[in-house]
Amino acid sequence: MYPVLQIALDLDELVKAVNIASNIVLATKCEHVWIEAGTPLIKAWGKIAIKALKELTNCYLVADTKTMDVPSIEAKIVLGAGADAFTVLGVAEDDVIKEAREVKDYYKKALVVDLIGVKEPYKRAIEIAKYEPDVMLLHIGISTQKARGVTGEELVKEAVKIKSELGVRVGVAGGLKPGVIKQIVSQGVDVVIVGSAITTSSNPAETTINMLREIGYSF
Repeated sequence: MYPVLQIALDLDELVKAVNIASNIVLATKCEHVWIEAGTPLIKAWGKIAIKALKELTNCYLVADTKTMDVPSIEAKIVLGAGADAFTVLGVAEDDVIKEAREVKDYYKKALVVDLIGVKEPYKRAIEIAKYEPDVMLLHIGISTQKARGVTGEELVKEAVKIKSELGVRVGVAGGLKPGVIKQIVSQGVDVVIVGSAITTSSNPAETTINMLREIGYSF
């Protein structure tokens, strides 16, 4: 199953998001691909976006809720609408992470803990590991990318350290583009998250295929 390419649909237009996802799924049959309902899409369209993406693609669907509180409410909304996984922020209090674990166990779904904004990701990952998230995500947000000119490539070593020492799957996100995917995956990253490099491409499906080939899959 791993490594996988997760396609972040950080858009506010539902029709565009569904069209991109549908074309990608036609080309890949969802093999080695996860579709992400990005935070802007969820805020703009709520569970309608989740339902549309799941029903029209039937692909593994991550709802990037970036939950900071009451995952018992937020996760229930997106998981009930068809999402296979949801995200909780690593900066949230341990009570929130614990509740998220209970919710994901109840629904038999997956929990991704996003360490975006965490000053000491490795230290926080150690604290969170006991709640057994399915993926720990090392993530540089778009605003920080623009302000500092950095990308998720800078987080790969820390992600791999977390994986090797804590035994948890890891993901990396933040401005990743074609040409860097092979190196990231070769170091042991399980989930590579790509957004605008695919969604703003003139041919999102072709770009996705090329990235999957970088990972090492044949299409």
